Amino acid sequence: DQAIAIQRFEGWLEEHTKMKPSSNPIIGHCLDLWFHGWIEGRMLSESRYPSLINNLKVFFGRKRVKDISRADAQQYTKMRERGDIGRCPAASGTIRKELQCLRASLNFMCDRVEPIELRIDRMILPYIELPPPSPPRDRVLTIEEEQMVMDYVDNLPPPKPPAGIGHNQPPLIPRITKFVYMCKYTAQRKTAILELPWDRVYIDRKQINFLPTGRLQTSKRRPFIPMDNRLADFLVRAKAESTSKFVCDGTKNIDNEWKKMVKATGIEGLTPHVFRHTWATRAAMDGISMDKIAAFLGDTVATVEKNYKHLSPEYLADVVNR
Repeated sequence: DQAIAIQRFEGWLEEHTKMKPSSNPIIGHCLDLWFHGWIEGRMLSESRYPSLINNLKVFFGRKRVKDISRADAQQYTKMRERGDIGRCPAASGTIRKELQCLRASLNFMCDRVEPIELRIDRMILPYIELPPPSPPRDRVLTIEEEQMVMDYVDNLPPPKPPAGIGHNQPPLIPRITKFVYMCKYTAQRKTAILELPWDRVYIDRKQINFLPTGRLQTSKRRPFIPMDNRLADFLVRAKAESTSKFVCDGTKNIDNEWKKMVKATGIEGLTPHVFRHTWATRAAMDGISMDKIAAFLGDTVATVEKNYKHLSPEYLADVVNR
């Protein structure tokens, strides 16, 4: 078939072009080489990069390194903010992350790509202007709001059982219920929870290891943490009925279920990160040390002190009532 032959030739040509040394390579090839040479199989959040790279390729993909200007980065930012690129309008922090990855791919082409004949001169690298970071996310759930969320997920109708599971089986736990329990009691990031398999959940020892075997830690660390007794009781039941190797029944996004929950509860500003911030805020107010909070969250002590130290009961206590 001629169409298949043409497609195969174009694929071969693209791969051949990637491996051919060039002093001014195409950005799309730089992104691919960076992903396969540095991200794939090494980074914890590997699954997030393909969509990020695809967004960059829409605008930068066919441009060459020398052809990029500061204005291109500014134009990309505007197009992402409007939703002209990507599935929906992007926040400043998301766009910043994408452009930081573009920077990283070009630095990789200078210093790390192999064979070394593919490396380029740092003098040709463009200045890629980044948008400002997103404002801090400081939403904290009240006790009443948290209870509303738990009441919602605890009273959802069970999903239909998978094929082969009899109707006499106990009701299945909805995926959003499992996810919310993990958010509340582990305070981990969304991707870390969705990618957690059962073989790293040690219910008998009441411990969870969020770091995949053989993967490198990134700045968003995945810790080994103890398990709350209430979570342990919940996971006993969840594991008994599970037909997936993942705690949350797979790694696919949970945005649709989350949006339904937000609409049903009417809680404004509710995101998975809010559970993490709420846990850390309450821990600091209860007098838990900054280093223990950092270890549980997988953050640095400096980050935790910056965000939560002022909430500790001991904060500046020695400067008053002297």
